[in-house]
Amino acid sequence: MPDIQTATDAEIRLYAERHGLRDLPEAQVARLAELAKTVRETGLAIPRMPSEEDEPAHLFTVTALRDPK
Repeated sequence: MPDIQTATDAEIRLYAERHGLRDLPEAQVARLAELAKTVRETGLAIPRMPSEEDEPAHLFTVTALRDPK
């Protein structure tokens, strides 16, 4: 896993306030900071560009949902 820059508490608090979460207790800010690193690591693990060697999907079918009786 590449080295990931850790967000500061101030950055986490600013992000939370931007999304309507104001006056959070310190414990919640700390938890958000912990989760932010995990989310960032997960996002970096998702491949963004397919390899040149990957073939396109020639056939894609959607199966009908069955009635669960």
